[in-house]
Amino acid sequence: MGLVTVFTSFACLSSVFVHMILYHSADLWKQFRTKSLDNMGNDIHARLMSLYKTVPDWWYFILFCISLIIICVICDHNNWLNWYLVLLTLFINACLVLPFGLLSSITGQFLQNAPVYYLSVIIAQGLALGQESRESYTYITIGYVLFVQSLSLIQDMKLGHYLKIPHRSLFLAQCLSSLVCSSVSIGIQYMYYNQYGMNNEFDSSFSIFDYTLLGGSVYTDKNGFFSDANAENRKLLWGFLVGAILPIPTWFLSARFSWLEHFHWPLILVTVSWMPSLLSAGALCTWIIIGLSVCLTVGKYSFLQRHIYLTSAALDLGLNLTQIIISNAFINAERLFPSWRGTQNNNGYDTCTLALTSNK
Repeated sequence: MGLVTVFTSFACLSSVFVHMILYHSADLWKQFRTKSLDNMGNDIHARLMSLYKTVPDWWYFILFCISLIIICVICDHNNWLNWYLVLLTLFINACLVLPFGLLSSITGQFLQNAPVYYLSVIIAQGLALGQESRESYTYITIGYVLFVQSLSLIQDMKLGHYLKIPHRSLFLAQCLSSLVCSSVSIGIQYMYYNQYGMNNEFDSSFSIFDYTLLGGSVYTDKNGFFSDANAENRKLLWGFLVGAILPIPTWFLSARFSWLEHFHWPLILVTVSWMPSLLSAGALCTWIIIGLSVCLTVGKYSFLQRHIYLTSAALDLGLNLTQIIISNAFINAERLFPSWRGTQNNNGYDTCTLALTSNK
């Protein structure tokens, strides 16, 4: 991922907080003051769920304390990361759950991938952890996983809310599934490395963050992404200021132009950050053409908007099923994909070799 991705990710981080304060601070304050599901207005889902016994707060508190003690002891005892740095990364990423979770629930899009990861990398390099990749990646992993899993937990609770699943049953199901999944994951990883070792010819695992300029600098560049020879990259930090300023004029103008209330800078910035490296030219043009066509024609009629969402969900389902079929029919069977114009040496750039030119 290039410098455009880094800059827009920085801007997205600050714009998320400013956007939340400007547009949703009043609603948040009202929700904080309304703790009981009986006082949620005319929300039929909340009224029905209020009939079930709620999960006591001390259940979550005890589970959190046990998990916190275990992770601090393991990291500090094995010299992976000092216990106070574990607390630091947990606190910072916990503060990001509310703004990113709120905007993700409103937009239906996950905005947190690169921005939150980049923030963890910056802090890790600022704490001089970059000289020891084990400490750096432990710091980044603990904070990022806490953030992502917290949003996943909230997403599951929201789904259970609409499906009318009792609170305590959902809590126990989440605890049990987390225990089973983590045990299976760790067990398979242990058996794999015990059989083949850490570095072997079969080890092809990778993360999308391995290919980011900022993420890769944690272990490939001893000077860091913003230091010495890379001092020019400090200009990218202006992205935080740009992201904080962008929602303000839109918010002021929304009092006069009501359509600006739907102008969502965090979503725009995170979408722009995907474009340079994750989207091919053909995919981007297709999205723009279809999106504008639907918005300006069918989307203008309220009675057809429901069918737009159903069509979008059907297209997503069809895409996922197609990927499974192609994977089983071609990749797993070691067969070459049919060749036609646009697929020769494709690698994600639609035959345009300049689309993914590396940054020198």
